[in-house]
Amino acid sequence: MMEITLLRIDSRLIHGQVVQGWLPAVSVKEVVVVSETASSSKLMSKMMRMSLPQEYSLQIFGAEGAARYLKEGPSQKVMVLVEDLKTLFKLMDLGLEVKEVNIGNTKYEDGKKQYGQGVFLSEEEVTLIKQRAVSTGASFVLRTLPTSLSTRLF
Repeated sequence: MMEITLLRIDSRLIHGQVVQGWLPAVSVKEVVVVSETASSSKLMSKMMRMSLPQEYSLQIFGAEGAARYLKEGPSQKVMVLVEDLKTLFKLMDLGLEVKEVNIGNTKYEDGKKQYGQGVFLSEEEVTLIKQRAVSTGASFVLRTLPTSLSTRLF
């Protein structure tokens, strides 16, 4: 089973904050992206690979493939980037044990309230997060960069 050093929800997936801020701080050699969209797009996969320094390996899966890989893959430390809450909850439903979720960036949509820099959540999403936190014991924190203050949502 793989050791997840950082599980981050970030709708942008691989970008500057992740590459320049998080990767050096979490001491991993592999990034696992969990996105139904990216896993079915050769162009997105290619762009993410180009955005990631060569010394890091990259795996891109939908939720089912990611859950299997993270449970059965080689014993190593990984950073997991998840596209959205829906995908995270699917991973959890597939049996992935989660201790802490870093909510780094979610898309703005009408009706969503801002909870932190780049983090927008609907009332329904907040309720679902709270339910998951209670039922699993997982912490949900807002944190833009490793040098930023961590704010516990639940």
